Amino acid sequence: MTGFTNVCARCFSDRDLIKMIRDHAGPRGCHFCERRDAPTMPFDDVVAFILERIETFYGRAGDQLPYESREGGYQAWHIDSYDVIRDEIELDLPRDASDDLFRAIVDGIGDEVWCAYDWLTLEPDDSLRFSWDRFCQIVKHSRRFFFHDIGKSEGRDPDSRSPFQLLGNVCHHAEDAGLVLTIPEGLKLFRARSRKPRHPLTSPKDLGPPPDHLATQSNRMNPPGISMFYGADRQGLAVAEIRNSMASVGCFATRRPIRILDLAHLPEIPGFFSTAYRMDRLVLSFLADFADIIIEPVDRTDRVNVDYIPTQVFTEFIRDFEFAGGKIDGLRYRSATGEKGTNYVLFAGQGDVINAEPPESFMEANPWLDLVSVKQVRI
Repeated sequence: MTGFTNVCARCFSDRDLIKMIRDHAGPRGCHFCERRDAPTMPFDDVVAFILERIETFYGRAGDQLPYESREGGYQAWHIDSYDVIRDEIELDLPRDASDDLFRAIVDGIGDEVWCAYDWLTLEPDDSLRFSWDRFCQIVKHSRRFFFHDIGKSEGRDPDSRSPFQLLGNVCHHAEDAGLVLTIPEGLKLFRARSRKPRHPLTSPKDLGPPPDHLATQSNRMNPPGISMFYGADRQGLAVAEIRNSMASVGCFATRRPIRILDLAHLPEIPGFFSTAYRMDRLVLSFLADFADIIIEPVDRTDRVNVDYIPTQVFTEFIRDFEFAGGKIDGLRYRSATGEKGTNYVLFAGQGDVINAEPPESFMEANPWLDLVSVKQVRI
């Protein structure tokens, strides 16, 4: 439907639509709500933008789908304009008690039948989730060490990825999203160790990462035998992570800049009515889910040796991945404890901690983590 002059910002709840109309700053006086308390924009321009966003995420059934009248019409998922706006986009119109604005928008969009953007493939976020699930199945139950090319895609099927291709895709998408950061020298991280009464731990050797021969526990990011530095940017979180009433807590400082992959502070996923590119929005949606997946709690049973394998393999992969600015030193991720703060895992063993072990005469030592203070905590 055309011919209406203006619609106001307060006729919509979506913040991107509100901002667009406010930025346009048309004269007050809305055709639909008949109020004069908000900036307006020509109704036809608003409808044209809504149509543009629908076309960004959906295809036209008439252009893509096979049609068989004897089989009931279109032979894949499809939906009309009315249901796209009401059920898919869930456009909220807080002042439209009579549905006049809703019907006008549907009329403006036109009597169109929509389908998936590309009905022959999964959406990018769903495709990556499918590949991650398959990767987990492979490394848990099929191949543990030499799995790189299982399911390798030769370009014919965009939803088919080998584990190696998937992990590379995740790294590239994360870097494109600005998640590879350089943190200046002096970052302070807390590392807590359980202790017994009257037996405080005080030395860099005791409070830092264990020596390789004592790294026997399977952890979220490292398998047994490979030592890494786990720490938190808050003392309370470090203590909460060890789940013990008595702890020695060391505060370590970095003595050089470090580069990390940050899965704790992802950009907000753009809204449907933002001007974000389709791929950017959907990939960020996957990365947000991925950041949740890697912190899912795992019970400390025999299952831990299996259920931690995907994140251990992922960590091993990113440790050697050549990001645009070079390799990274670790990963930042949220905690599953609910405590404030974020966790870090750094690719640092005992030899990377100052005064944790005597340097070997034949090796060049360049430690970069320094124990600067220690506290004894009882909860």
